[in-house]
Amino acid sequence: MPDPLIEEHAFLGNSRAAALTRPDGTMTWLCLPGFESPAVFASLLGTPSNGSWRLGPATYTNAPPESRRRYVGDTLAVEHAWDTESGVLEVTDVLPAPDATGYAPPVVVRIATCRSGMVRLASEFRPRPDYGSLTPSLQYVGHGTPRLRVTAGSDTYWLDAPRHSVNLGGSASCDMPLKAGQSLVFALTWTRTGSPAPAPLTGTTALEETKRYWTRWASACTYDGPHRDAVLRSALTLKGLCDLGGAAVAAPTTSLPAPIGGVRNWDYRYTWPRDTAWMMQSLLVLGFIEEPTAYRNWLTAHVDPDDLKPLYGLGGGPVPAEEDLPHLRGYRSSTPVRVGNAAAGQHQLDVYGELADLLAQMDDAGISPCPDADHLLLGLALKAEELWEKPDDGMWESRGTPRRYVSSLVWAWVALDRAVRVLGRHGAADQETLLRLAATAETIHAEVCARGYDQGRNTFTQYLDGHDLDASLLHIVRVGFLPPDDKRVIGTVEAIERELAAGGGMLQRYPTRADAADNVDGLSGHEGAFLATAFWMAEALALIGRNTDARDLFDRLLAVRSDLGLLAEQYDPIEGTQLGNYPQGLSHDGLIRAALAIVTASTATVVDGELVLAVAEG
Repeated sequence: MPDPLIEEHAFLGNSRAAALTRPDGTMTWLCLPGFESPAVFASLLGTPSNGSWRLGPATYTNAPPESRRRYVGDTLAVEHAWDTESGVLEVTDVLPAPDATGYAPPVVVRIATCRSGMVRLASEFRPRPDYGSLTPSLQYVGHGTPRLRVTAGSDTYWLDAPRHSVNLGGSASCDMPLKAGQSLVFALTWTRTGSPAPAPLTGTTALEETKRYWTRWASACTYDGPHRDAVLRSALTLKGLCDLGGAAVAAPTTSLPAPIGGVRNWDYRYTWPRDTAWMMQSLLVLGFIEEPTAYRNWLTAHVDPDDLKPLYGLGGGPVPAEEDLPHLRGYRSSTPVRVGNAAAGQHQLDVYGELADLLAQMDDAGISPCPDADHLLLGLALKAEELWEKPDDGMWESRGTPRRYVSSLVWAWVALDRAVRVLGRHGAADQETLLRLAATAETIHAEVCARGYDQGRNTFTQYLDGHDLDASLLHIVRVGFLPPDDKRVIGTVEAIERELAAGGGMLQRYPTRADAADNVDGLSGHEGAFLATAFWMAEALALIGRNTDARDLFDRLLAVRSDLGLLAEQYDPIEGTQLGNYPQGLSHDGLIRAALAIVTASTATVVDGELVLAVAEG
């Protein structure tokens, strides 16, 4: 059976954990108790023998039953429905939302209901903890209503459900009729081995409470412009990637390839300060205050500017060492499958600016000043001042030779520019320091304009004194480094649009070639088109006044979303399929930014050198 398309998966999230399910009702990916935990279902990256759980119609003749699926309103609960020959079966999957104390239980709930006629329901339960490498022990325990206990090493899972037949080889199954109006609840809960058994969960109560939670959260969205449904679905996805501790994962999966058969397979289940800062900016502009504030608190608690990492564990600690999992064949046989991420040891200069930009935007939005945040902002600026002349690995985490990337220098300028503005406003730094930071910002600006700009081609370049382009140069207009009507900005946008085109309005991040020695990232081969950069292009086109082109591109990009409105990291315009880890926070952030820019670019103003977009009301 061929691997399902990446975009065929539904995403379940609750700001603690994540799961992916296929249209046939198979859960192919589940990490409990949290995003970073080893998967108990990992068939997404292997075969059914690496763990899965199918809940759906038991049998059919001639052809599979017709299926439908949707998110339940403005939530992350997914409803699957199948029209069988004898009736309609519905399965609603949900990760219960946090309660009033902020606690989200490590459990997935699946509710099966017969809507009409009579259907046979099947549950094919094959847990394989530790990324599909362990065959667990399955045993019914307890009296009255026994529970299926699944134990493997330090992890224990409890299945509360109609009784299953336990099969040899660590799997279980059941098959039963349901008549119209009948419902059955299936709940899988994680505990540490040796801990007391968890209390059984009431599935319908969990679903109703989760619906109320998400509906209430979504109601705070202040955006009411074109494509509101797409913008809000992206916001809900970003919220689902947020962790209860305040940070957010870049994506809830690892090693989904870009491209198929390539080596660019990475673990994204950690928090990148850059990605999270951008995601929080989008939520902030949409009217969501709680998440950016929680992230600011996370930053002040865990980030030391003198030792700023490109990525962290969600608890603020180090990311596990990168290692391969050879027992997994990979999605569509794309290996290696990796856990951990070696990029945690890189030097990425841009991160100082992205964090400073978020702190400044929060201050501009009137969120209560925080002395710890001012201290962090000053530290970010001072460190950017110290490091800006040194080569770095860039925002794309190149594994090639460090260079002086233009986008890194632009973001270093942002760190200094925002610090001078905000700290001067708060009186949180002495005048001498502010004047020195402002002078360094001017020096960086001049260096970029002199050595990062190709006059003959009228475009900025990927790195100083270089030739190639880079889609991250589109941030030059976003952050106010130059005004949108500057000929160098317009030339750069047009050059990227022309030279990094990948078909269908898509863009490469930067040029790639067959041999690793010829690639700036030190990796062999090519990659798919990066979805976030295409949205950045739509945003940039709007900002430079090409509103019709921006809207046309945005509409094309909306068409590549999944039927549930989800986006992966990349896209293959030839096959017409999504690639890379999924759903990708950066892609959904890009969608939101492009939508806002298209709506508001005509009323944009420049304040202190920064382009300020005010979301139109009504």
